[in-house]
Amino acid sequence: MTAPMLLSPEAINAFFADHFPQIAPDYLVEETGPMFARVRQRFSEKRLRPGGTVSGPSMFELADVAVYVAILAQVGVGDDPRTAHLSPGALTVTTNLNINFLRKPDPTDLVAEARLMKLGRRLVVGEAWLRSEGRAEPVAHATATYSTPPA
Repeated sequence: MTAPMLLSPEAINAFFADHFPQIAPDYLVEETGPMFARVRQRFSEKRLRPGGTVSGPSMFELADVAVYVAILAQVGVGDDPRTAHLSPGALTVTTNLNINFLRKPDPTDLVAEARLMKLGRRLVVGEAWLRSEGRAEPVAHATATYSTPPA
């Protein structure tokens, strides 16, 4: 039995605008579904490294954000926008993230598709595949574990 989807892309984008204004303009949650999220990292010159490619830290950040979004979509952030940042979903933290860089990304938007493999009461395990916009082959693959505090 899959977990019900609790938050739409619009709700998560609004949550980011309210509670993560420092990064919200860089990301667009495009789709959420059962144990799934697709997140776009908008291209910016600040993401480039020498050689004209998107930097590893930028890809790492996208992988982390995408799996966090997949968790938020399932766990939610509560009903009151004033206390959403205190919900177990919002307080979920990364405990481990491993990333494999597979090929040089194009200097364009990156899109991550994240899937949750285990959604437990305290631990969540997920993965993210990152691709350059318009390309089929992945530029990176990440696996991540998160800790969710009790309600």
